[in-house]
Amino acid sequence: MIRVFLLFSIAVLAYVSPAPGSDCSNCTVYRGYISGNMEVWKKGMSDLEDAYRKTPEPCLLFKLTEAKYGYIGYLLGTDRKDAARTLADAFEKDIEQLAAFPEYMAEAEAFRLALLGFRMGMNPARVMTLGPKALKQLEQAVAVGATSAAVWIEKANSEAHMPAFAGGSKAKAAASFREALRLFEADPSLSACNWRYLNTMVLLGQTLEQTEDYTGAREAYLKALRQEPEFQWVRDELLPAVEKKLK
Repeated sequence: MIRVFLLFSIAVLAYVSPAPGSDCSNCTVYRGYISGNMEVWKKGMSDLEDAYRKTPEPCLLFKLTEAKYGYIGYLLGTDRKDAARTLADAFEKDIEQLAAFPEYMAEAEAFRLALLGFRMGMNPARVMTLGPKALKQLEQAVAVGATSAAVWIEKANSEAHMPAFAGGSKAKAAASFREALRLFEADPSLSACNWRYLNTMVLLGQTLEQTEDYTGAREAYLKALRQEPEFQWVRDELLPAVEKKLK
């Protein structure tokens, strides 16, 4: 299920405006996300590969890299580590290509953090060596893109997962997720097919549930459904579950 990679992923990335005159939206990946159908997701990823091969637009590379990111998380969440390793190697190459474009600098740094998370998921024994690198990478992402929704999501995930003595806090994480949503919503070019925007609402809701703020979590899930009424995971599972807790 698609929910697995969303819970597994340590870092979530954001939408970036396409280059003027370019159409880099990918609604097939979005449909895979809201339906939980990974075959549809794979179709969207394949379509992006074909489009980028024909027209090497930077924004197509970004969307392709983002789609691979999501699928790697899904593979890891379903314990298909060998397949995840293979795709992670391709993902790493895409990141380095993306980093050459100044308009995607912050997103490339966030992808690098994601890759470290994936490597730790593939081999937990590497946490002691890769963990400190991930913290430094987060600092780099913040330095490069402090006004990027991507960076605020990264910050939120770090705050949600790290121990309190290292600065972790669910309350801080919720505030950072809210800032990411604000940045998304301030962008007039926000795509109607942006699954990352919806996912940030989900992550906010889950974080609030962990603090037993069930009313706040319900509001986050309702916000996601107002944006996308066909969002099956929220409509059929997350919202009904939190509403039971409010009774």
